[in-house]
Amino acid sequence: MAIIMRNAPRGGAALLAAHVTDLVRARAVPKGMPMELHPERVSHSEPHPVYVVTLDDLVAGKLLDAAKQTGWRYLLVQNDVAVGEAEVGARRAAARGTKGGAKTAKLEFLGLTHGPFTDATIDALNAAERMPKVAKADYEMRLLKVPAVYLAALWLHGEDTDIVIPMGDPPGGLKKNRAYTEAGVIRALRGVALQTRQFQHAYDETRRKRRK
Repeated sequence: MAIIMRNAPRGGAALLAAHVTDLVRARAVPKGMPMELHPERVSHSEPHPVYVVTLDDLVAGKLLDAAKQTGWRYLLVQNDVAVGEAEVGARRAAARGTKGGAKTAKLEFLGLTHGPFTDATIDALNAAERMPKVAKADYEMRLLKVPAVYLAALWLHGEDTDIVIPMGDPPGGLKKNRAYTEAGVIRALRGVALQTRQFQHAYDETRRKRRK
C-alpha cells in the first residue's frame, strides 16, 4: 500500500525540462531559488494534479466534489534538496483545419516558483506516510488549494475515503500535517469563508459607489 501518482500528462516532463533549463541558463529563476542551479543536476518528482476550490463553493459547504483540476505540479530537486516547484496545464485550443470550433488540449508551462509550500509538501508527505490509515490502502496524491482562504493541503484520494492534510500555516484553526476528513475541513473553514465573502461584498459595494 502506498501514496501513488496517476495520469501524468503526456509530454509534461519534456516541456518542464525545456523551460526550466532555459530559465536557469538565463538566470531568470524566481527570487529565493539557489542561483547555482545546474540544469543537468536538477531532477523532478512525478507530477501530481492540482485542484482548486472557489470561495463560492466553500461557502456553499462544498469542497472535494467541487474541486476542479487546473494542472499538474512537479517538485524540483538538486543534490537531494527541494529547490522549487513548477506547474504545467492543458489549454484548450481550436484544432487547425477543423470545423465547428473543435477543441484540442495543448500542454503549456504555467510557471516556476519558489516558496514555503515546496518544503511543506515534503513535510506533509512524510507525515502522511506515518499514518496507519495510509499504510492500509493506496491513495492518489493531489494538491488542493482554496486561494480565497489561503489553504493549501495534501489531498490523498482513496477508493473509499479521502484524507486532507493542511500544509504551512492553515486557516480556521486547522493544524498542519494533521489528517482531516472533508467534513472536518469544511466545518473548520466555514467561519473564515463567510467572513471573506462579507469582506468581498463590502469591497465590491464600495467600488461600485465610487464609480457612480
